Amino acid sequence: MTLGAWSTGVAQEKKADSEVLQYKLLATTRTSTMQKEISETAAQGYRIVVGAPTSGSEMALFLSRDGTVDEPFQYKLLATTRTGTMQKEMNELADSGYRLIPSSMIAKKQFIGGIEIVMIMERPPKVKREYAYKLLATSRTSTLQKEVTEAKEAGYIVVGMVSRDEHMVVMERERPVTP
Repeated sequence: MTLGAWSTGVAQEKKADSEVLQYKLLATTRTSTMQKEISETAAQGYRIVVGAPTSGSEMALFLSRDGTVDEPFQYKLLATTRTGTMQKEMNELADSGYRLIPSSMIAKKQFIGGIEIVMIMERPPKVKREYAYKLLATSRTSTLQKEVTEAKEAGYIVVGMVSRDEHMVVMERERPVTP
């Protein structure tokens, strides 16, 4: 193969990849609507890339599809104002093979009741690893540093942080897969 033929082949391959890659934007104020739209879009082979709050109480997610997903991933959206509830729900889903998507952590304004924390967890078609989660929340940075250090000594690593009137750090550690 000549260099010209090789470079043309690479260019065609890159063009084909970029033609396959697609993005989809989901945006809504209601978490139940977002969960429904995520499930429908994931069934078409899309995976979540990133999420963010928008102006007001709306949240937005970008998903992508590149043609490489044979079986769809599953997603669960968690939303609460209580840290303890979030940690419990995250670990229950982790027991079923779900893992946090750190780029999906959002502090979202509610119409009534303050700021809600939204996180999305993803489950691959074939679970190869399982995780456990620890959430640390405080408005005091010295306390947060101490708690993060203690959790690190127990095998956790920092995977995400979101702030509202307090800082919430999500820590994760791998654990053996349960059959």
